[in-house]
Amino acid sequence: MFARAKYLPVLILGLAVSAHAQLSQDARFAIVGSLIATEGAARIPMPLGKNGVELSANGDISRDKLQKELAENSQAILPGKIVTITSIEFNDKSIEFEIDGGGSKKKNILSNIQIGVGGATTSDQKKETPAARGSKVTLLFQEKLPKEMEPAAIKDLLNPVLDFSKQSLTKTGIEALPPEFQEAVKVKEARIGMDPNTVLLALGQPNKRISEKNGEGVEQEDWVYNGRGRRTTFVTFEKEIVVKITEY
Repeated sequence: MFARAKYLPVLILGLAVSAHAQLSQDARFAIVGSLIATEGAARIPMPLGKNGVELSANGDISRDKLQKELAENSQAILPGKIVTITSIEFNDKSIEFEIDGGGSKKKNILSNIQIGVGGATTSDQKKETPAARGSKVTLLFQEKLPKEMEPAAIKDLLNPVLDFSKQSLTKTGIEALPPEFQEAVKVKEARIGMDPNTVLLALGQPNKRISEKNGEGVEQEDWVYNGRGRRTTFVTFEKEIVVKITEY
């Protein structure tokens, strides 16, 4: 009860809804009541910031936008991390889920409080606005939101981005990886056969991404990591699988 109580102010904000949304009030309350303060494991890297991740109701992630956000923002919620839905907003053709407080800076409640001393007012006790530490998932629909939707159905739609299963809460991050990759991640090494999420766990965000076609016309993407001194590592992907690792 206490855990949910601390999210009550956010829950009230989360009930904001467009005047044109079709989803019924009862359905909105059921979704908010069920999903606010719910935890899940991130399946993909989620960039910090106000844009976050876009996901269609058909299960398609806007990969181009996601890669652009990750390239421009060096900070992200890594796959396997347990996150919390802290607010939900219903729009005409989308539902926005704030993750871990969201990607926008929120003004500290004490930022405008001034303390009077002997008739004088001082602002020495003002608190700075904290930096954003969360992200957002925007669930996009082709048409207006349907009149009725169950919370369980919303969880299914979010499944490509968030894993709500009990197993994910006890077996996440490195422990959820195939055995052959667990040790590599621990020692911060990329290996042939890894997917982008596993490379992010091992090496973090690359300094640069380069897309090009090889001699056979196959699309490749190089993730470039600049190490200490002159050492540079190139991790080459084909169809989101590491096929080559080169160090200079």
